[in-house]
Amino acid sequence: MSSECTNPQQWTAPPEGSPCWIEIPSVDLEASKKFYASVFPAWKFNPEIKEHVPHRVLTFSFADKVGLSGGLVEFSPECKTAEQTNGIGDTIYYFVNSIEEAASRIKAAGGKSAGEKTPEGENGFYQYFKDVDGNRFGLYELKK
Repeated sequence: MSSECTNPQQWTAPPEGSPCWIEIPSVDLEASKKFYASVFPAWKFNPEIKEHVPHRVLTFSFADKVGLSGGLVEFSPECKTAEQTNGIGDTIYYFVNSIEEAASRIKAAGGKSAGEKTPEGENGFYQYFKDVDGNRFGLYELKK
């Protein structure tokens, strides 16, 4: 977690062991912001943090204040993202009401599918996608 990107006066620490920061690497902060704002309209983007060196950071928060926030962190175009195949590295899953509706927003914003919609037991479904920088993430919906 980039602790320097969190304002302690506006942030409440979650219980120990809880996720508290999502860092999304990007070579184009504005393109990434446009992508995620289109896909997840509930995300609130904050003004750019200018005092953090060496990376530019655009922080975001969620409508439900549970101590989790994140940021788009700018990296040089020379820093290529590694191929994130399924089963390699961590995956962040975002809850959605409909994977199909979210998938439509993802494709319209320049992202792409990285797998098929898959049942998760009796509870719901998940599917992998990639953003405009090639970062893999998952969507999760409850079974209706």
